[in-house]
Amino acid sequence: MKRKKVRLLASLLGVLASSVACLGAVVINEVELDPPEGGNEWVELYNNGAEDVDVSRWSVWIVDQNPTWTGVMKIPQDTVMGGGSFFVAEGDRKWIHATGTGTVILKTEEGVVVDETPLLDDNSNNFFTNYRYPNGVDTDQRSDWVFGRGTKNAPNA
Repeated sequence: MKRKKVRLLASLLGVLASSVACLGAVVINEVELDPPEGGNEWVELYNNGAEDVDVSRWSVWIVDQNPTWTGVMKIPQDTVMGGGSFFVAEGDRKWIHATGTGTVILKTEEGVVVDETPLLDDNSNNFFTNYRYPNGVDTDQRSDWVFGRGTKNAPNA
């Protein structure tokens, strides 16, 4: 009886570990905080894992620092990211806020934070973005991020 409980517990821990690993495979990969005139802000996600990840109803939050402002982009139902794939969440063109400085947060439908950027700056009003280089690198360091020519929905160069 005790062995069955131990095997069941080990099995449950394995399922939990693989579920957490799937959540960790999707990262914020590129961010446009200050698009050219007439453009809108956007955030590119990247699945750096091998497995499909269902990101349905997740949300991407842009949190401007000064003054405080938040824009939320909802990911549509039935959105599944294959391994090595990109997904771009588009902001609203009507958003008006003061700066191109902020933090971006990726959350599950339940509000669990999957990824968060450091404070990013983009006051370029052009096609330059903040992006991870190489794609999907996530060491939780500011050095994961580069400011350069945007590569929306494509590998970062």
